[in-house]
Amino acid sequence: MLKTLPPTLREKKRYIAFKIIYDEELNEGEVVNLIRKSVLDYYGVWGTSKANPWLVYYEFPYGILRCQRDNVDYVKSSLILVREFKDKPINIICLGVSGTIRKAKIKFLGIKNPKRWFIIKREKLKSKKQNKS
Repeated sequence: MLKTLPPTLREKKRYIAFKIIYDEELNEGEVVNLIRKSVLDYYGVWGTSKANPWLVYYEFPYGILRCQRDNVDYVKSSLILVREFKDKPINIICLGVSGTIRKAKIKFLGIKNPKRWFIIKREKLKSKKQNKS
């Protein structure tokens, strides 16, 4: 059985809160592809694997992106350089960087009391049980 890494050896993460300005509503898959393509174009394959960008939260037009602490500036600059999507102009604005998802939601997205992931998971399980019976 594999042991988990101690906190001193884990890679440090930061969370980038962003806002998308676009005419139509984008779904989560489109945003993931857009972010992946922009980071690949700007930073290359090696840099993208080093930065490890990951979409953690998305509700149009706001989202939170996780990346490695050392590569925050590269990911932010690659998001800023996105100019068009499906032949329409698009703009991604980086609202700020935080050390936790909860603080990013409170400070940059204006969510007063964000639910924790285990509470959301518990609510989903309850709704599935109610749907089955």
